Amino acid sequence: MEPRLLFLILAGIAVGLSCLAGYWRRKAGNAAFAAALLADKAEERDRYCRLAVMAGNRDACRMFCFAHPDFFEDRHPLKPFRFHGISVAFYGHYYPSRYKRLLSEEQREFCRSLYAFKEGENHGIPFFKACMAALPLDTDSCHIMFMPCSNWIKYGQRFKRLHWYITTHRPELTSGLYDVDVADARESLHESKGSERILERNYSITGNIRGKRIIIIDDVFTSGQSLLDFKGEIERCGGEVVAVIFYGKTVTMPPLFLIKAHVWGEHIVRAIKHRSHVL
Repeated sequence: MEPRLLFLILAGIAVGLSCLAGYWRRKAGNAAFAAALLADKAEERDRYCRLAVMAGNRDACRMFCFAHPDFFEDRHPLKPFRFHGISVAFYGHYYPSRYKRLLSEEQREFCRSLYAFKEGENHGIPFFKACMAALPLDTDSCHIMFMPCSNWIKYGQRFKRLHWYITTHRPELTSGLYDVDVADARESLHESKGSERILERNYSITGNIRGKRIIIIDDVFTSGQSLLDFKGEIERCGGEVVAVIFYGKTVTMPPLFLIKAHVWGEHIVRAIKHRSHVL
């Protein structure tokens, strides 16, 4: 048999075996991921999820990232960080609704509470108290302002009970609910389609905020685009933004290969430790 023909035959066999191995690897990943979704206990869910990640399942990578945000996030709940010179604190991680099936029940419950806050069904007082206590600054005599919503109805529904709490139970603070006039409706920035989201301003600051130290309240921190716009308007009117608190921060999704590398790295380290212990 000619060497060239032999090489082609061997190459064909290698490609076929590679495709077959890839097929069964995907099947194994899908089976492990399905088992993770059905697992009752957190330990079983995590074990099957890791197996699915090592088999290359993309949804399992996302599930693992959501289950272990401390591995991939550099910003954590109630741990203030700096953003464009502002102290920022948030209550918990927010996960977009398209990832609902990948979340634990605790994570789903937090997202439900955030949606309820956005709709005015959750007053948000525990979130407000926790984030205010976490801020690394003196909050006395601060003026609380609320991020304008997509329309004036949502603005009132979302923040009216926090306004009541501040005016009746926090004498060291003042509320600026009525410092902002929200006019025509606009598309919610969080619901805008595509990667390029254009901020359409639909509000004006009508209250006298000159010389006041301002703390802004908002629902979700994602890119910070709307925050920077509102901060600019406040400063134009003479206020000083010293801090911002958010109910949630959209979870950061790293490249999937980093998640796979993390899981494989932990697996290899455990295997080495186990082998050394046996020997």
